Amino acid sequence: MRVKSVIGILSAAMLLAACAQTPPLYFGPQLASLRGDVTPEAINSPVFAVRPPLPGQPSYLDTIRYIDDGVKYIDPFAEFFVSFDGQLCFRGLVNRQQVYFENYQNYWCMYPTAVKNVEALENNVSYVNNVRLWCVLEAPQCARRIGIPNYLDDSGWIGNSITAQTRPFRDQRNAIQYLIYLMGGNVREPEPLVR
Repeated sequence: MRVKSVIGILSAAMLLAACAQTPPLYFGPQLASLRGDVTPEAINSPVFAVRPPLPGQPSYLDTIRYIDDGVKYIDPFAEFFVSFDGQLCFRGLVNRQQVYFENYQNYWCMYPTAVKNVEALENNVSYVNNVRLWCVLEAPQCARRIGIPNYLDDSGWIGNSITAQTRPFRDQRNAIQYLIYLMGGNVREPEPLVR
């Protein structure tokens, strides 16, 4: 009888531990290097800030921290960071149609020089607003999903944009545009449709 209760307690403890895990910080960037030579210091490295901050504007690292705080406001396990090779990366509910199968083992990245424009998208249904980073026409599939395959998620591994939930979305759009400027990119304003 005691053996059954010990096995039951151990089984319950293992099940509880498996279901209650929080995703580790910076789960994905280490996976981007097959050699395994990525150190935590390479994440958000100031090496990628090729332009100095504008007068009265936040620094490179403060801007990254502000954007990360915006995505964490919606989802505490979401992340924004600059990868070891200088890509803007989002982890969390990004480009998702089937959010039930999200397991935070993937992240979406694009180079700042490949961003054409950044949109602030207002959602009047769920009231969870988004920002969308669009690829330039010269690199139409510049957004890449990197990580461990999730067979329940049938979305593609490449895309022409990255959409991330954030708050306050207009300020976040401005911060992402400013970060792209600091990293040497040139964001253009969306052009109106001509009919």
